Amino acid sequence: MSTSTSQPDDFYVGYLPTPSRDRRFLWVFLPLCAFLAFALAVMTNAFARPTGDGVWETGAEVTLEGELVATPFPMLRVARADGTVERVLLVEMGKHGADARVAPLVPTDGTRVAASARGFLIARGGQRMLELADANPITLGGTLPTRAEPRNIGEVVVAGEIVDSKCWLGVMKPGDGKAHRDCATLCIRGGIPPSIICQAPDGTERRALLVARDGAPLSFDALAPWIAAPVVVRGTAEMLDGMAMVRASEIGAADELARAEGAPQ
Repeated sequence: MSTSTSQPDDFYVGYLPTPSRDRRFLWVFLPLCAFLAFALAVMTNAFARPTGDGVWETGAEVTLEGELVATPFPMLRVARADGTVERVLLVEMGKHGADARVAPLVPTDGTRVAASARGFLIARGGQRMLELADANPITLGGTLPTRAEPRNIGEVVVAGEIVDSKCWLGVMKPGDGKAHRDCATLCIRGGIPPSIICQAPDGTERRALLVARDGAPLSFDALAPWIAAPVVVRGTAEMLDGMAMVRASEIGAADELARAEGAPQ
């Protein structure tokens, strides 16, 4: 009786040399996986929506001095080195506005109040916000910046998206769009100032605070249906120390844009 012999199948054993067939496979498969992963990362980055240049300096507490303002939202008017004045929005930690803390400190008779505010800066595109520190963040006293009256721009029709200012300025990335709707809704409900984000004729992104026609904060119920959705806002615009603000008389869906005379295309 004759017997025949055959080569045994390659079988991987951890403490033995890797079979030649497996080595050849790995030399092709692993570089291919690395290349595909790199290509996927490049394509994802290329098609990803820009998240902006916002920063949130959580590790660097700062103190700003200026005029404490309670309406329409808590702010600090801060004098710059070049002699101009900027308005820095004030908010609490988390999804809360600073109205309850600031309002009792500012008289309703128009008396100006100098104060220092301590907290963490949030900034994007040259616009700043201060997230107040946890304990005793506001100290009264200091130097008042020069007074300035609002500069009226006139009637406007603005097409854009309503966002909460805190996340959009740098706390969240992205701080806009449908993916951020639930977060923005909670922030605005909690008193974070709402803003409308739109595109200027030169292609740059612009932000304006959004308030009611009389300059008071809009109610949450009036804003809720339009948060993180394409909208058209009609109203009047003004500049407050370089900060744009729109007094909204009407907010509508973006499909009304074609019927809005003078709306940007």
